[in-house]
Order: sequence, then C-alpha cells, then structure tokens
Amino acid sequence: MEQVHDICIIACETLKQELLAAMEKRGCRYPVIWIDSGKHAWPDKLRVSVQQAIDDLHSSCQTVLLLFGFCGNAMVDIQARNHRLVMPRAADCIPLFIGSRKEREAYGARTYFFTGGYLDSGGSAVSDAPRIYERYGEKKGLYILKKMLGHYEDFTVIDTGVFDIDAVKARVEDFAKPLDIPVKLIPGNLILIEALLAGDWREDAFLVLEPGRKITLDDSIASG
Repeated sequence: MEQVHDICIIACETLKQELLAAMEKRGCRYPVIWIDSGKHAWPDKLRVSVQQAIDDLHSSCQTVLLLFGFCGNAMVDIQARNHRLVMPRAADCIPLFIGSRKEREAYGARTYFFTGGYLDSGGSAVSDAPRIYERYGEKKGLYILKKMLGHYEDFTVIDTGVFDIDAVKARVEDFAKPLDIPVKLIPGNLILIEALLAGDWREDAFLVLEPGRKITLDDSIASG
C-alpha cells in the first residue's frame, strides 16, 4: 500500500547532508524529492525542474517545503497549483547554512562560502578549476581564475557539523593557495532548516504561498 503524506519536501542536493541531519534530529519522515544542484548554473532549468516536481506530487501532499534560496530568481514564477508552498526568504542558500539573512549580510559580497555539499556539487570554483587548467594550461588558467575570483577577500568554509571539515578545508586551502586568498572557518547553524521542518514559519524568515498563487519578483526582492 502506497504511503501518503500531507507534507513533502523538494530540496536542492547541495543541502542534502544538512537536511537529513535536521530531519533525524526532529524525527521527521517527510518524503524528499532531490533536485540536481548542477542546475543552479541555469536558473530557467532549475525553475522547470522544481515546477515539474511540484506538479508530479501526490494529491495528498497539502504542503510543500521548498529548501532553496531564490537562486538567481529561479524560484520566480513557480506556481503553487493545489499545494501550499513554504520556502525560506533567502537570496541564496548561504543563510540556510549559517542561520539567518542578517548573518549572511554581515559578511558582505566579498566572501566566497563553501560547504561539503557545495564543494561536491559540481558548481563551485574548485570543481571548475581542473577544466580551466586543462583547457588553458597552468599559467593562463591561474590568470583566468584570479580574474574570476580576485574580488573575493576570503574563502570561508562553513562547518555545519555533517561532513569531514578537515578534508573540506584542506581542499579549499589547496585551491586558494596559488590565488593568494585566505581561507577561514566559521560555525554553521541549521536553525532555519529546523524551523522549516517544525512549521515555525515566521513572516520575516519564510514565504508562505497559498494554493493558486505563484512566486513573484516582489517576493524575490523581499527575500533580500
């Protein structure tokens, strides 16, 4: 007999380890649909994938928890259909790793963040580097990477407690050394993910979209 749920989750694979840890902590057994994190490079493709996942949900699923940031406005025009949608008010996924938009904003735009999930997602600068070096050679490849990343003041690894922090930090340090960019380590905070699971959807932290509505550009702007 098929098991049905009134709450379902659609989440980016970049947050997989953190979400599973939060679900275990809370004893949640909601079904999760994972969206390939590589689609972040193409917001239109990400939007299509998320919408298709929503449209394919069982009719018993009344509330859909979306574990994404707005991700380059990829969530704009997502339609709630017959479900209520709930998602964090976050421009990207970093607040989900460190606890709040305010905390994210305190670091400014010149910090490049890493987690274990992001490092392995295929969309980070670290994963792009081998292709750049292979195509352009070491000298020109390094020049290109410095041009791409030279405006960052530091690489910051967020220790969310769910991956091998020493191994991840070492990989980032190996990448950062020829770029002369310092690497920092900060503690993570999964309070937003836990609040999403708990139904603690404060208006300042979460967007709640009732059935029939769609996410607008104003919602994206409001997310900060």
